[in-house]
This record gives sequence, structure tokens and C-alpha cells, in this order.
Amino acid sequence: MESKPGISVILPVYNQEKFISETIGSVLSQTYSDFEFLVVDDGSTDNSAAIIRSYAEKDKRIKAFFEPNAGKSNATNYLVNKASGDWCAFLDADDVMMPERLERQMAFNLSDPEIAASSVHCYYINEKGQMFGKQRYANLQSLAECKMAMRNEWGKKKFITCSFTGLMVLRTAYLDSGGLRTQFEPCEDFEFVNRLVHNHGYILVILQETLMKYRIHSGAITERKPFLIFDTITYIKLCLNRREKKLPEITFTEFVAIRQNDPWFARINRKRYNYSRILIRNAGFSMLSKKYISFMGQIATASLLSPEYVFQRLKNLLKK
Repeated sequence: MESKPGISVILPVYNQEKFISETIGSVLSQTYSDFEFLVVDDGSTDNSAAIIRSYAEKDKRIKAFFEPNAGKSNATNYLVNKASGDWCAFLDADDVMMPERLERQMAFNLSDPEIAASSVHCYYINEKGQMFGKQRYANLQSLAECKMAMRNEWGKKKFITCSFTGLMVLRTAYLDSGGLRTQFEPCEDFEFVNRLVHNHGYILVILQETLMKYRIHSGAITERKPFLIFDTITYIKLCLNRREKKLPEITFTEFVAIRQNDPWFARINRKRYNYSRILIRNAGFSMLSKKYISFMGQIATASLLSPEYVFQRLKNLLKK
């Protein structure tokens, strides 16, 4: 009888022929070997499916599926339903696992029976795979901090952010909480982790180790559609607040219609603020990449658009 794997690695793929070989290779090179590797090609129109097939033919740990395009949420849920491991480890098809990610994270998860999910910190890498900084999350460093978040003791900081590409969740907890939901794409991961903790009471802790490489490139939706990201996160926060008040969720279309009725000056201020956020984010990448002229220009423009936001960001950085 075949033994049950400890971890099911979950990888949905859509049009990532440029990076998918490196991603798959990083999983197959893990120091922890007790895993199955579930990969679904979600209707790619490039060479991704052929690359997946070539790897699946060489390594029996890979279980490859080829389906019509259904979107990331549906593709991820599809794989979790087929998984047989107790834990599901997620990653995106353009990111890279550090060799000890599964081993270190699994040991951490098993260190306390209350832990139902964990995430890790990430290195930033560019299209060529060169590292240029770290993506770190300040909160949820312990069970106590997660319980504070559950009790809303963070005030404005009660919304949870972590790296989905570094997430590992008990399969039973993932299924019990309902998995990813398509109506919250492209920020379905943000909605999921908040639902997991706030609505279903599962403990999520961020392991204070950098065990993933998170790729920043022009094809990523965070780079192509930043305003959609901002609007969707605001929409998700509204839905989370409505759930806490036992009110029904509204659709994204209804949310957009409500915002369109805001006064013109409110809409302009929102756009000004969001442009400043984009510039500050890009300034951070410019600094890490040692592009100092770009950094200065982005900081200056952001300060003109929203000096209060830039001041608050600098204030928060000085506290760290």
C-alpha cells in the first residue's frame, strides 16, 4: 500500500513558459522528500503544458493535470481536492522555493498542534532571477499575535497580509474555510487568509525565515493592474467588515457603483493617494536595485501627490 505523503505541493500554471522550469526544479530539489507535487496547466496558450509534461515523465512525484482555463482560484481548489497530503504548500508558477522551505516549514507547523497554517518571508528576484531585497511581514510572528488579530486587538491593523506563495495550510482547514473564491481575484489570497483566521478561527503564524523567492516582473498582475489591486483589496475589506456585522456581502459591481457616486473631490483624492502608493512601492524596488536617480524622482513625485502618505510611510519605517 502506497504511503500517504506529508505535503501536497500545489501549483496552478497559466502561461509561465519563461519561468516554470525554474519553479518546478526548485520543488524537486527540496531537502524534504515526503511530498506529492500536483500541477495543473490552466489552459495555457504558450509552451507551459509541454514543459510540465516533460517534467512529469521524469519524476513520479509529479501529478500533472491539463484543464481548460478556469482561473487561479478554481485551478488551486481543483488541485487541493485531488491532494492526499495532510498539508498543502502553495506557490506561484513564477516563484522559486529555497531548498529547505518544505523541511523548515513542516517542522515549524508540527511544533505546535494549534498551528493550522504558516507562511514565510521572501527574497525579491527580478526576471533574471537576481535577488534585490526581501519581502517581510511584521505581524503574526506567534500564536499570541494571531489570537490578537482574531480579537481585533490590532485596530486598523486587523487585516492579515502574508505571502500566499509561501503559504502552507492543513488541507482540512483549507477545505473547511471554503478555499479560494473567484469573485475576489486578483486578491483572492488576501481574502482567503483573513477568512481562514477571522471567520473560521484557524491559527496562522508567519515563520520568521526567508524561504521563497518572489519574482517581480512586468507580466505580473501587481505590475500590470495596480489600481485593480487597490480597488479589490478595499472591496475585500468592506466584505470582511460586513461579515463581522452579520451583513450579506455585496458584489464587486455593486461596490464600484457605490464608489462612482462619491463626490468628485473624493474620487480625485483617492486617485492621488493611489498614485502615491504605486510610486512609493516602485521607489522601494528602485532603491533595492540601486537605481538611485529613479528612486529620488519617484519619492519626490509621491511626496507632491500625497505628502501625508509619504510622511506616514517614513514614520512607520523609522519605528522598525
